[in-house]
Amino acid sequence: MSSKWKNILAPFAFMMLGVMLAACAGENESKSGKEERTAEAEVNGKIEIETNENGVDMRIVQQVEDAIHTKFQLLNEGKFEEYLQTFDGDKNDDFLSQIRDMIDADMISNVDNIEVLYQKDNEVLATYDATLMTEVYNPDKNFNRDASAYVILHLVDGKWKFIIDHSISLTILDANGQPDPIFDYMNYDDKIGWWAESKRLIKEGLIPSEWFHKVLDAKVKEAVSLPDQPLQMTQEERDSINPKLLAQIQGVLNGFGPPPKDSITLEELNFYQEELQNGVFMFGSFIRNGFEHPVNGLLGDITILVKYWDETGQLVELEIGEAVYDLSDFGTLEPGKTFLTTLYLDEETLLVENLMDFEIDSFEVLAEFTYSE
Repeated sequence: MSSKWKNILAPFAFMMLGVMLAACAGENESKSGKEERTAEAEVNGKIEIETNENGVDMRIVQQVEDAIHTKFQLLNEGKFEEYLQTFDGDKNDDFLSQIRDMIDADMISNVDNIEVLYQKDNEVLATYDATLMTEVYNPDKNFNRDASAYVILHLVDGKWKFIIDHSISLTILDANGQPDPIFDYMNYDDKIGWWAESKRLIKEGLIPSEWFHKVLDAKVKEAVSLPDQPLQMTQEERDSINPKLLAQIQGVLNGFGPPPKDSITLEELNFYQEELQNGVFMFGSFIRNGFEHPVNGLLGDITILVKYWDETGQLVELEIGEAVYDLSDFGTLEPGKTFLTTLYLDEETLLVENLMDFEIDSFEVLAEFTYSE
């Protein structure tokens, strides 16, 4: 199709603020059905260990989920000593004082969208979403919040204990559970950068705690350690994005490193879950020029594959559509540079119907480009 693309930076920014590593809408419900299955199955006389979509033993998945729920249940019940026993990390005075204050405030917490992403040796990496509210709102000590977090747990005497528990995003809430403007300055969203670094963890096969100390902790201390990859964007486009989000987008691009030499490539990011109900599969992407010369008149022949959970609980790969995108309106893509865009498949190019009914786990974009110099 011709001009079936949108360079929509504001919607892309909104999408990236709502994604990550952890969850798409409805993921908790979809996972619950899969995780109720038995962790072992006998096939041809052999015992096979069932795993989740990330390759983690389902028995470990259940244990880690229980550990996360238990931690928040103890907080709700005000059991200070028992709560501390769930941690095997640093418990300094500031930490202890904050936990006491939270318990005194009569916390009510809700946790969902738990996902165990990775296991190495006796450690696991997981993410979850949490909402915390207090019985009585106190603006001087406001613990009401929505957060997405990642945790690293390790096995101690048969129990999974927390060694790292950090928020990926945080929104402070008022007494009615709405964003509290008084504390707007405290809100943040690091999902984009965290997502890029988590992919490095799995790719390099690191132990989660080593990854945290060598990669994440170092990244916080040396925020400019990775050289900026050139992001081709007009000043008007840059001005349309929140500076913090723009820095995160730049961080994700930096994590990919230089573009592959002598080729035009596409790096898919995340898709807009909410657009599925409109019969559209929309996704953000980087398009990169690895040549030593500029290119013009870009045409992209793109095929999209998704992996989804079928009714039997199996992960199935399916081609959902293909299209030729005319990207010539972007003009010249300079050598070594990358532009950010949002592409989509609609009713004319999708090969399947009712995508909103699919439990989509992940997607992959196959792309071939032609151009003129």
